[in-house]
Amino acid sequence: MRIPVYLVIVLLCGCAKVTHLNELLTLKRVADSQKQIEIYLAKQERGFNRLNEDIKNNALAKGQLKRSIIAKYSEPVLTKEPEPESVGIKEILLYRHPTNYFKSDRIYLYFDNGNKLISWKVEPAES
Repeated sequence: MRIPVYLVIVLLCGCAKVTHLNELLTLKRVADSQKQIEIYLAKQERGFNRLNEDIKNNALAKGQLKRSIIAKYSEPVLTKEPEPESVGIKEILLYRHPTNYFKSDRIYLYFDNGNKLISWKVEPAES
């Protein structure tokens, strides 16, 4: 009895898939992870651009709560405590473009003990 060539090929391909299933699943996880990273970076970029525009248009108001700032403009790149001589400032949030670190303006938001926005500073990108 002769087995058709196409049947042999199909059977061999099926064996290859089962043999390399772990590798294929790993590649799928990497691809899924890359997609999640792209989504996160796009969200961060939109938030930074929105914050930058709101500052330029005088739409950012003092007194806003930190949680509402983060909800509107996304997570900051960095959160830090101020220098000891900074009276009245409890926390500083840094925003900048998520991938163009050195070609991006840096925006510092300053919060008081009640987590309310008290001021901000924009440092232009280095030329």
